[in-house]
Amino acid sequence: MKEKDKATKKRAGLITLFKLLVFTAVIWTLYFQLRNVDWEHAKGLEIKHWWALVLALLLLVPNLWMEFLKWKIITAPLNVDAKLVKNAFWAGVASGFMSPNGWGNFLGRLIFFQRRQTIYIIFTTSLANLSQLIPTLLFGLFAVLLKYGNTNALWISTSIGAVVILLFYFFGDYLLPQKRSRLPFVRRLQSIRGRYQQLKWPFLAFSSIRFLVFSLQYALLFVTFGYTDFWFLITQIWLIYLFTSFIPSLWSGKVLIRETAALFVFAGTVVSVPDVIVSSIIIYLINIALPAFMSSFIWLPKRKK
Repeated sequence: MKEKDKATKKRAGLITLFKLLVFTAVIWTLYFQLRNVDWEHAKGLEIKHWWALVLALLLLVPNLWMEFLKWKIITAPLNVDAKLVKNAFWAGVASGFMSPNGWGNFLGRLIFFQRRQTIYIIFTTSLANLSQLIPTLLFGLFAVLLKYGNTNALWISTSIGAVVILLFYFFGDYLLPQKRSRLPFVRRLQSIRGRYQQLKWPFLAFSSIRFLVFSLQYALLFVTFGYTDFWFLITQIWLIYLFTSFIPSLWSGKVLIRETAALFVFAGTVVSVPDVIVSSIIIYLINIALPAFMSSFIWLPKRKK
């Protein structure tokens, strides 16, 4: 019994140390990204509609809620405590912030679960992340059609990519051999076959709603600076997300990458360069930096009274 208690205390100590390291890394990463931003473009801007800025900030709640619902249905079959589910979610937000394109969110989640649940958490989290890419492709494809027509190379390549990812998302299970594989990793995937089939459509529904929410947030930031052609803004934003979805980034958030894509999309339009850059920076601060900063405090261990 003493040995078990020692092992439990040792594991708790390692988790606490990991949390503190993640907290430090989040703060450092946030500083590193924002240090490279050209803040000179923020000077002289005039906010014309404060309500749009406030609404964009408030929409962070449904944005995060859609992501949490995906995580909640992942953990439902595991019958774990609700507090653990919440802490694991915020830990995933923190680790996702420090990983390329945010795909490392499973790393923070794993520390709350037993080893035998590892492959299930990794695979279903990756499946949820993949589901977020699908609406980006589909809405982006529609935006390409409006702007460039259906004979453009971008339309063709995006269409092919969307079809391939959709087929892989829904029918990728058939790539796994029916017989027990000799490869350990394949055997682990075979062991959870059938446990995630019912998650695919809910994932896609929540991801589509979330995509529309953060598209609306981005558009509202342009409205903040006085732009009123909402449909034009939304379709251009879908193009921005399409262009940046396949560009690898060392950290989540794509600081400077999104700004560059936005400048390309809005080039030659009535939207000014400072408004494009500042709106892109603010959407990063609201949707990426703020949740990561919040996560560093929410899931840090609290001293018991």
